[in-house]
Amino acid sequence: MARKPTDADHSASPAGPAGSTGSASSTGSTGPAKVEAPGDSAQLLGELDALRRALAEEAARTTPASAEQPADGPLLAVARLFPGMTRHRWLTLAEEHGLRQWFAIDLDKSTNFNLRELQKAVEELAHQRDHDPLTDLMNRRAFLRQVELELQRVLRGGAELCLAMLDLDDFKRVNDRWGHACGDLVLRRMADLLRDATRAYDVAARIGGEEFVLLLPGASPMRAQALLERLLQDLRDETFECRDETFRVSFSAGIAGCKGATVCRAEELLDRADKALYEAKAAGKARVRVHRLPGVPDYDRSTMVQSDEKQFLFSGNDD
Repeated sequence: MARKPTDADHSASPAGPAGSTGSASSTGSTGPAKVEAPGDSAQLLGELDALRRALAEEAARTTPASAEQPADGPLLAVARLFPGMTRHRWLTLAEEHGLRQWFAIDLDKSTNFNLRELQKAVEELAHQRDHDPLTDLMNRRAFLRQVELELQRVLRGGAELCLAMLDLDDFKRVNDRWGHACGDLVLRRMADLLRDATRAYDVAARIGGEEFVLLLPGASPMRAQALLERLLQDLRDETFECRDETFRVSFSAGIAGCKGATVCRAEELLDRADKALYEAKAAGKARVRVHRLPGVPDYDRSTMVQSDEKQFLFSGNDD
């Protein structure tokens, strides 16, 4: 399997930290900032921008614009550890980007160690909350959160995305004949294939027993279908061995898309992908179907494949 492609031009959601030599804090009216992997200045600014937007939206929902906060009203400090960040670098960033209401506190070695351990525990708990323990893919709740974020980008920027729902065919037979340990092996391998076949900013999740989903930002239905068909062939080429027997498995998939100024909702997108998945199952399984909105014609793959689509179809790179 080829190495997962990346796309430096895509605005991926910032990841969060694993430890620190510095800390930055702010006052506000919301809960703790996201604490996922540390990073460089660009990542730091991305997280600060996301937090600023969240605080502004929260204030707009809860407080009239003209109202003043009482001096003795609620006050919350939000802290985030930033590994490798020095006071000098922070002051430079604060000056360049107008972060005047934020303050930074240097941490000595003893405090640094304790906070690293605390943050590590927080990150582990957050990971357990948002990921499936068997496959280490996102769970349904975390996946829907990512879908809503990407749909906001689609609405703001006029881009497009596709959501694919995949269901392993006749998976009950695997568990019944070869046991649940063998079924778990198949599920983990399916998760590996999803990780290997997708781009760095695509999102894969397991949302049910043998049900998986893929979020493909920037992908047209044609590209999404090409990716899923290639992934289906990859899975069908896999040979599994359990209890001295070998077997193969397949999946059926449904795809739904959202584009431009269309207002889409995560659950609606899942529902449309599920309908397309049902069509794939009804048509004989081991195939991919695309859900079309009323009035939107289907495409003819033999005549509508443009040069950039051809490059994607034959190379698998969606750069």
